[in-house]
Amino acid sequence: MKRKLYSITIIFIIILLIISIFTNSNILTSTISFSTNLFIKNIFPSLFPMFVISKILVEIELPKVLGNIFKKPMNFLFKTKGEGAFIFFMSMITGFPSSAKYIDDMLDKKMITIKDSEKILMFTFFSNPLFIVNTVGNIFFNNISFGFAILICHILGNIIIGLLFRNYNKNVLTNDNSTKLSLKYMHNKINDINIFKLLFDSIKDSLDILINIFGIVTFILIIINLLFHNPNSIITILSSGIAEMTTGLKYLSLSNLDINFKLLISMFFISFGGLSVHFQIMSILNKRKVKYLPFLIARILHGIISVLLLNIFMKMGILF
Repeated sequence: MKRKLYSITIIFIIILLIISIFTNSNILTSTISFSTNLFIKNIFPSLFPMFVISKILVEIELPKVLGNIFKKPMNFLFKTKGEGAFIFFMSMITGFPSSAKYIDDMLDKKMITIKDSEKILMFTFFSNPLFIVNTVGNIFFNNISFGFAILICHILGNIIIGLLFRNYNKNVLTNDNSTKLSLKYMHNKINDINIFKLLFDSIKDSLDILINIFGIVTFILIIINLLFHNPNSIITILSSGIAEMTTGLKYLSLSNLDINFKLLISMFFISFGGLSVHFQIMSILNKRKVKYLPFLIARILHGIISVLLLNIFMKMGILF
C-alpha cells in the first residue's frame, strides 16, 4: 500500500510540474537564463580549474605527503587520517561541492575508506571564500566586513563540527610512512605518469561533474520559481534559501527585514548550503555507499553553530 501511494504521489507531482511548465513558460525561460548566467559567471570559473588541478594532485599522490605532515594534528583534532588535510584545505579554498569531488578521487586511489569519507565530508563543507566576502558581504549587503565576519564564523563552525563528531567512525589507520619516503614516491609517480593523458582525463572528468551540477541547480531553481512568485515573502525567502542558497541570499538582501536578522539568516543559509548543493554532493558520490543522514545532521548543526557564533560577534561588536 505504501509503495503504491508513493508511486501515485510521484506521478501526481510530475504531472503538476509538467502543467506548471507549460502554463508558466516565461518563468521557465527566465529561470534557465538566470541559472546559465550563474553557472558561467560563478560556478564554472571557481570550480573547473580546481577540479582539474585536484585530480592531477591526487593522481601524483600529494595527499599522502600531506597525510604524513598533518597526520598528528588531524588525528588529535578529528581522529581521522592525515590525508583528510588535503580535502580540508582544498575545500576551504574552492568551496562546495568540491569536497565530494576530492573524496571521490581519493576513494578511487584507496587513500581513504568509506567510513573516512563520511566523517571528513561532515567538516569540510566550505562555501567559496570569495563568494562570501565579495558577493554576500560587498554586493548583497554593501559592507565587506559583514562578509569577513560570516566567513570566519563559517570556518569555525566547520571546525567545531569536526570536533563534535571526532568519535564518529574514529577507528581509522594512520599512514606510518615518513614524509621523505612519501616525497620520493610522489617524485617517481610524476615521472611515470603520462601528463597529457592525465590532463585530458581530468578535464573530461571535471566537465562531466560540472554539467551535472548545472542541471541540478537549474532544476531546483525552476521548482522554486514555479512554487513561489513573491520574492519579498518571508516564506519565499526561507524556502528559497533552504532549497538553493544563492537565490535565498539574493531575495534576503533585497528584503526590508532588519539587517541583523538578515545577517543571521544569511549565515544559516551559507552553512547549511541548500538542498541543491546537498544533491550535487550526493550525485558526485552516488556510486559510493556514503550515508546522507550524518551529513544532513552536520549541516543543520553547522548552520545553528555558525549563527550562534555570528550573534556573539555582533553582540561583542567584533568585525562590525
